[in-house]
Amino acid sequence: MIVNLAYSFNLTFDKSIQNHYFTLRVTPRATPYYKMYDFETNDYLFHTIDGFGNIISFGDLKGSHTSFGIITKAKFQFTNSYYDTDNILFRHLYLSESEFVRFSPLFKDFVKDIENINDLKSFVFSLVNMIFDGFVFERGITSVDSTINTLLEYKKGVCQDFAHLLIAVLRYYRIPARYVSGFVTGEGESHAWVEYFDGQVWLGADPTHNILITNEPYIKIAHGRDAHDTSMNKGVFSGLANQKLSVSTIMEQ
Repeated sequence: MIVNLAYSFNLTFDKSIQNHYFTLRVTPRATPYYKMYDFETNDYLFHTIDGFGNIISFGDLKGSHTSFGIITKAKFQFTNSYYDTDNILFRHLYLSESEFVRFSPLFKDFVKDIENINDLKSFVFSLVNMIFDGFVFERGITSVDSTINTLLEYKKGVCQDFAHLLIAVLRYYRIPARYVSGFVTGEGESHAWVEYFDGQVWLGADPTHNILITNEPYIKIAHGRDAHDTSMNKGVFSGLANQKLSVSTIMEQ
């Protein structure tokens, strides 16, 4: 399977700013299940790798400006079913509570009636199905800084929240699980899903779409303990302005 990706990242400000220093996670990761080629981008920033292996673009714009953006195009050939082998030696990092994944009293009340099935894949799919059936996808209820408590209270959220809840339950049962950001077919912006460790490799699960990921075209941008580790945009600037992030993705075969 060959998939074409056209991706744009745009940050706009309602007033002019300057002395803008930023770090971005916008470049697709290499994985064992696809090959990337014909890569084109107007990203002429500096690059490094964070502790999770994600590609970070960083730089600064010192002059006055009200926007900046990055456009990326690439082809992906999917050669295997979904799996990853990155950070296996450090899987213990994905067992503990993290910034947005907390074992709060509300969470412990939610998880107390969940029975751990001995077969790992069946257990993970039962959790995926439970979240898909039990919660409504709706924007505006949670924010990028929400913990799973907001989702549990209102029973509504977005892919970030569904992924955090699945991660929390898996970690509660001592199954390493990590947060993944990237792109899938049909999404107009970025998407979030989960990778869990099966004893040998990382496998994928997507509670938003109610699937264990196998041969579906999922393109990874970043992974980490939760959304805090995979943030697309972080930075500081001089000026009194509100910013708006716009991400547009076209993925097609």
